[in-house]
Amino acid sequence: MTSALFEVLGDEEFCVTAVRGLDEAEVLSRLGPGAGPVPCYPMEDVIAQVHPETEAARIYAPRDGDWAFLLDVIGSEGWSQSAPVLARLCRGTEAVSVCKVLDFTTKVVLARDGAVVARFDVWLDQRPSGPRADDLARILSLPAEGKPEELFSPGAVLEAVEKEFGLRVDPAALTGPLPTITASALNS
Repeated sequence: MTSALFEVLGDEEFCVTAVRGLDEAEVLSRLGPGAGPVPCYPMEDVIAQVHPETEAARIYAPRDGDWAFLLDVIGSEGWSQSAPVLARLCRGTEAVSVCKVLDFTTKVVLARDGAVVARFDVWLDQRPSGPRADDLARILSLPAEGKPEELFSPGAVLEAVEKEFGLRVDPAALTGPLPTITASALNS
């Protein structure tokens, strides 16, 4: 299996967060964009439309899917993986987030019922932390003791997460226009 998300996001920096059981309207409601239309931007134009220092994410919520996805506009920021965003998104459900930060590391976070339950930073080369750390170690096929044989590629991490949670995306839909929400909406 090849990661469909990685095929679209590529080997540059990225952050993608998936939330179980929410549709687009519920994602927008939880992130609080207020009344009014939310702009839609295609992947190729989003950086030009959103100020480079603005924390923002595009929302992909297929009607026939069990998961909604937030694709950070500037992946190195990891906005959708931040504690305030995850807390709002995963109330009463669960979320999984994978961020590749520059060339240094890939970070994975699991959250359930409004709280982070496990974290893992590939670069730190340590065990996952949190009350559900063993779940994350199993998902990533980490050895019971010692260090992994090799650093995980971001594609391999995304592939493991997609397989575990049954994440399905349409690569063509991810490149087209999607609702884009900014951090200012979350703070209002």
